[in-house]
Amino acid sequence: MRKLLFTLISTLSVLSNAQDRLPIIFDTDFAMPPQDDSLALMLALQSPELEIFGITTVAGNDSVERATSDVLRMLEIANQVDIPVYVGADMPLVHEVSDFAINNYGKWYSNESPPIPPGGFAMKQEEDDSAVSFIVQAVMENPGEVTIVALGPLTNIAQAIRAKPEFATNVKQLVIMGGAIASLPDGAGNITPNAEFNFWVDPEAARVTLRSGIPIELSPLNVSRKSALTKDWYEKMVAEDNALTALLVETLGERFEQSPEQTWYMYDQIAVAGLIDPTLVTTKSLYVDVNIDHGISYGVSVGGKNVWPGAEGAAQMNVQYDLDWTRFIEMFIERIQRPLPAR
Repeated sequence: MRKLLFTLISTLSVLSNAQDRLPIIFDTDFAMPPQDDSLALMLALQSPELEIFGITTVAGNDSVERATSDVLRMLEIANQVDIPVYVGADMPLVHEVSDFAINNYGKWYSNESPPIPPGGFAMKQEEDDSAVSFIVQAVMENPGEVTIVALGPLTNIAQAIRAKPEFATNVKQLVIMGGAIASLPDGAGNITPNAEFNFWVDPEAARVTLRSGIPIELSPLNVSRKSALTKDWYEKMVAEDNALTALLVETLGERFEQSPEQTWYMYDQIAVAGLIDPTLVTTKSLYVDVNIDHGISYGVSVGGKNVWPGAEGAAQMNVQYDLDWTRFIEMFIERIQRPLPAR
């Protein structure tokens, strides 16, 4: 706990000299490129509007061990080793592994050792305190100031909400990449016909979080499907050389060589970009809830203008559904190409 307090004091000292920067906690089921979490972190690290209090990891795209190993290495590559990393939940609240999970995308249930990240395992180590302990204390010691950017399953956030009754009322804002809203265009799922992956991995955590009363900006699949990363955009992205663009060449280059005509969606990057510049996205105020019944609609998010039967606990939030793609990708490229901080 003493180490956590020291970290928070150090962070607050930095913030006192950067009053115009928005303090955030970056909660992520991280993996190196081509995963969207890594590109989203690149954007956050290269954006002076944001001050990252700490990074918390969670099982999702892969195991929490891999998320932690990869994000530690990413911070070394980006010359941002002063940002602390805290290990979070290694499994969802309730959801158990199944044949469907094993045979489809994601390895949230994995207990395999993490693979070696580009350049080898990081020298930087994770902090001793848990992700939930850090999240709760950071928010409670800075009431109304901290924004949480949650880009994976919401297990850590739900545990923080349950750990401290006053926690939810002290979070400034929660930006979530998750869900797919059928009442808006492009609302189909990407793991089941109607469920989005992050919410499907831990539907119970998603419901706890969405119903918590925290002011929420939801970035669902609807807005992600307004993106279109092509080989032309990728080549513009890596036209300038730094450690981040070199990593993208190493990890994304082969994809575009093998499939030059294919386009790729961007997900977590949009959630971060919308926090930096809200004019990039168009939102609609909806009540949003998540199905936690273990049937064909498990993990499905539903949004409506008014509360409906069965969703009496649903809260109203801003839901992104459209994107100024050209301005977004131009900003993303410009930020990624900026010089990195000196060691």
